[in-house]
Amino acid sequence: MQTVIALGELFSAEGRRDPYPFYAGLHQLGQAAPLDPSADRYSVVVHGYEAIEKLTRDPVFRILDAAHLDRLDGRDEPLWRRRRSLQVLQQTVFFLNPPDHTRLRRPLAQAFTARRMAALEPAIVRLIDRRLDQVEEAGAGGRTVDFMKLFAYPVPSDVIGELVGVPEEDRPWFPPRSEPFSLVLEPGRQNWRYLQAGDAAAVELTGYFEKLVAARRAESRDDLTSTLLEARASGSADFSDEELVANLIGVYNAGFLTSVHSIGNGLILLMDRPAHRAELRDRPDMAPAYVEEILRYKTPVQFGVRYATEDTEVAGVRVPAGGEALVLLGAANRDPRRFPDPDVFDPHRPDNHTMSFSVGPHYCLGAALSKLEIQLALPMLLRRFPRLALAAPPRTLDLMTFHGYQEIPITIA
Repeated sequence: MQTVIALGELFSAEGRRDPYPFYAGLHQLGQAAPLDPSADRYSVVVHGYEAIEKLTRDPVFRILDAAHLDRLDGRDEPLWRRRRSLQVLQQTVFFLNPPDHTRLRRPLAQAFTARRMAALEPAIVRLIDRRLDQVEEAGAGGRTVDFMKLFAYPVPSDVIGELVGVPEEDRPWFPPRSEPFSLVLEPGRQNWRYLQAGDAAAVELTGYFEKLVAARRAESRDDLTSTLLEARASGSADFSDEELVANLIGVYNAGFLTSVHSIGNGLILLMDRPAHRAELRDRPDMAPAYVEEILRYKTPVQFGVRYATEDTEVAGVRVPAGGEALVLLGAANRDPRRFPDPDVFDPHRPDNHTMSFSVGPHYCLGAALSKLEIQLALPMLLRRFPRLALAAPPRTLDLMTFHGYQEIPITIA
């Protein structure tokens, strides 16, 4: 008989802060477990690496698109359609299923080719160096600085801004709006507060990108916004202005916050492990392996959700048509069946392919860019500031949506 569980412990304050003990308990139950329908909205929690890989490739399971949300609500005017943040999100490639997902993903993918990533690398190095200069200036004389504020947030904002075409002087405007917009999917009773902030952010972000699209339509440049406009003009891409703006917002946010928290997580993991810190500083060729292990050990985006289009099952757990599966990417990355000694941080781990960016049709468009940023940023940081130290304990975010730090006080001398 299958053990029915509840998610209250995972969604508690302690569970959000450190979900890994809960995940370890789940792994003792197999690859997936049924949930108590009186306590949770989901039919099943999927936590095993193998089960998640199969589910995310299975066409029976789909992203929570507008049609599904409408069916759940059942009203002529579903409540979610009154939320500006959700209206924007549901038009992005991240919340669409085929054929619309395919229609929009194809032109967006052109921005993330290996050729474009290679061409962008010198700009990323320049942007990182500039932020390191600012950290050095702010931390002169032993002054304490907030690593997240001065480095971990600005670097990814700079990089995705460079790609999308956001002018340098506008980039500091984004973090206070991008994070509230992204947190509208945070589960739990406090979600209405995140929705209010996210709706306000969505209005501002929409207004900004409408102006940027108009500017690039008038004068094309070498950036993603111009490339998409040219693709539509040539007939090689098909999307409306509203879809274009929504997906520019989506790409900016998705390409920003994952990198932010991976950089912060990476620093804390290295500060706690002097031998690993020294190895990464002295051997930048090890950076790809370190980044993969950082993403595995402290997964920045912990979960996703899929719904079943017909009666089916996951790892022997029945899922009815319309039932939702909570997909715990962070748990898959600590699955002992896939990663021996999963609670050990080991950058030399063989065959270290993580679930941090999902798999299948919804594999993250910006995964290569995010990894490149972290691979460049952490070794450059460690070489510039060999005496970098924590000035006080970091403050965690205590979220399910993103795992990372709100503040990391450091000194550099």
